[in-house]
Amino acid sequence: MAQPFTQFWPVFTIRSDGQEVVNLKGKIHRNGPTEAQLDRTPNDQGVSDYYRLLERDDPKHLDWRKKLGGMLLREIGGEEYEDKWPTSILNEFPEGYRLYEHIKAKATNESKSLKNHSGGGHDRQDAYLYGYPKGPKKRFRSPMEFFPHLLWLSTDEACDYQNCTCRICSPMQVDAEKPAPPPVKPDASLAIRNEPSSAAFARPAPVPLRRPSSTTGTPAAQSPVVKPALPNSVNSALSYPVPTPVSTADARQDKLPKVNVPTPLPQPRSYDQQIDCQYGKFVVRTGEVVWFHRASKGAWGLGIVARRWIPKDGSSDRAYLIQPLSHPYETPSQELITTEEKVKPWLAWSAPSCTYSFLQQNPTLSYDRVEWSALLSGQYGQGIPDVDACILAAKQVDTTYTLFDRVKSQVVAGVEYRYWNGIYLGGEKIWNGDPVRLRLAFGHDIMVVTDIVEKVFPANPPNATSKISFVGDVYSYRTMAPNNVPADSRIPIRMREDLRWRNQQLIPATGTQAYWALVHVGTSMDVEEIKGRWYETSLLFVDYFQKSIKNNESGNGVRMNARGDATGSGKILGTARPTRLSAFGAAVPKNMQLIESLEPPSEQAKSTLTGMQGMDMSIVGANSDSFQFDDLLNLEGTDDGPIAFAQDYNFG
Repeated sequence: MAQPFTQFWPVFTIRSDGQEVVNLKGKIHRNGPTEAQLDRTPNDQGVSDYYRLLERDDPKHLDWRKKLGGMLLREIGGEEYEDKWPTSILNEFPEGYRLYEHIKAKATNESKSLKNHSGGGHDRQDAYLYGYPKGPKKRFRSPMEFFPHLLWLSTDEACDYQNCTCRICSPMQVDAEKPAPPPVKPDASLAIRNEPSSAAFARPAPVPLRRPSSTTGTPAAQSPVVKPALPNSVNSALSYPVPTPVSTADARQDKLPKVNVPTPLPQPRSYDQQIDCQYGKFVVRTGEVVWFHRASKGAWGLGIVARRWIPKDGSSDRAYLIQPLSHPYETPSQELITTEEKVKPWLAWSAPSCTYSFLQQNPTLSYDRVEWSALLSGQYGQGIPDVDACILAAKQVDTTYTLFDRVKSQVVAGVEYRYWNGIYLGGEKIWNGDPVRLRLAFGHDIMVVTDIVEKVFPANPPNATSKISFVGDVYSYRTMAPNNVPADSRIPIRMREDLRWRNQQLIPATGTQAYWALVHVGTSMDVEEIKGRWYETSLLFVDYFQKSIKNNESGNGVRMNARGDATGSGKILGTARPTRLSAFGAAVPKNMQLIESLEPPSEQAKSTLTGMQGMDMSIVGANSDSFQFDDLLNLEGTDDGPIAFAQDYNFG
């Protein structure tokens, strides 16, 4: 009978340089196997050649961690913990490092048993540890190969890559590692004796490298992790021969990961932009598609924010004037919303299906291609025309983009580079300086935009093709012990204040503190890789954040929709529109205007707006009964069951 996991002695790491995504030649890549390498589909010969991510309880994952834990405790803990060497285990790989298994086998071999890190039941079954910050080609092939890097991470407080002796950090030592000819005795200077010198273990009093985890199976006793003398003792602490690096610092300087320094944030160019940089002012912006509660119908609808302001009379914190979206034969009046609880971003909720069966059977039919007159006449059966119209209009806008406020332009090698201060991307308005959500790294990372660049390539006159990209710094959400959290790295105030709110709940409940780790600086990313705006959890997802904490999660599990999800188009540049309102076409009145000022409307206009809240705007067409839908929020990964709402949401 195998020993239970509780018999193992866990060893914890203090720091990590691991990264799940990397910037290679200005492009963001997943720091692991490619999508093609993860594909398990057999080839024409019936052979599956793929990589799979190993889970924490996988035998091979355990085998790696047991070997690394034993070696690390031996080198750092010394003879004091000799009785624990055989039963110690690395509690987790350093953050950002992930173990993959390369499997090559015929489809009939899939059921064969798995073995340790060096073998298995398939034709090929190797394990590789990804996460080194120079990219997926720099991977570790065995626990022994990774151990020098792990020891360096655990001992070198300066985090100086010059002090690491692993084969990746010291590439010039590879030649020195080659076996010498048999007659020649290896030079003593190229290897370190197995017996460490007394100076190597000149240790201060034991101090924990990291707090014990509360993971099930961890023994109650504290993990014995001590802090050795640095830095010259690091190499001499190795218990197996490791050649001394022969390369100079200058020769290796360009091969070492660089310390990231955040890019200065761009200055706002308008009062609207300045307000949107602040925390807790307005959740949605002028020109954006939003969900809003229509008081006249007691239901939620879709519209465009025509105007917003802060009432000077103190009647409310903010006010929005919203134009409902509809079909060409209806012109609904604008509606006044005075509370954030009754307006939500377009990507916060998922659109329901259309009410007409004809439109349900033709999901690719866009707003502009629908014969609305035939639909209204009942030619296509029963449904609610204005409901389907607003859904299709919002989806059509989601496939468009409009750049605005050009800052400068320049021509390089025949290509014109235009720099813009903002872009309407689908249903959202994104300013230069905004944080945006990325599709890479499982959608958890964000970019703080510092440039919006349009590349215009010359083509046959008068046509030209364009490419839109965002340039900025990439941040990753992480948690660690409160005393070790780095500075905020000059992140935007919205991110900083939201983080402050999160940590007020995280620290007391979990003993950990969240922070935004700067992982890439000055990265260029195609607009197709942008999911949408980043929104404050403290303003939109309070309940789900608190539930995440109760489930012992990091508090970053809420996932909003991405641009392209509503239409199923995924990653697209979309159709360029010259103005924002041109993207809406006949879904809004022809004489409609977007007012960028935050000044309240005149007294005469205000009285008109007040009267709008009680207007009866009946639905044109057949049955006006509202229908129910309970899948507004797209919170994949947060719950397996249906989402519970405090109240029923109607759409009509």
